Amino acid sequence: MELKSLRDLIDANKAQTLNYLSATNLELALLVNFGHFPKLEYKRIANTAPKRRWP
Repeated sequence: MELKSLRDLIDANKAQTLNYLSATNLELALLVNFGHFPKLEYKRIANTAPKRRWP
């Protein structure tokens, strides 16, 4: 889960979350923005890249 407090989410925020997913080898994340007035804004982001195998 990535938490933000911004007026609007931009593509760079989504890319950062995808990088976190790739680095941790996880499949799913929530990008949550508390700064979007008047409601909470959220995105469900899936990592569709092939999984890395550790030796």
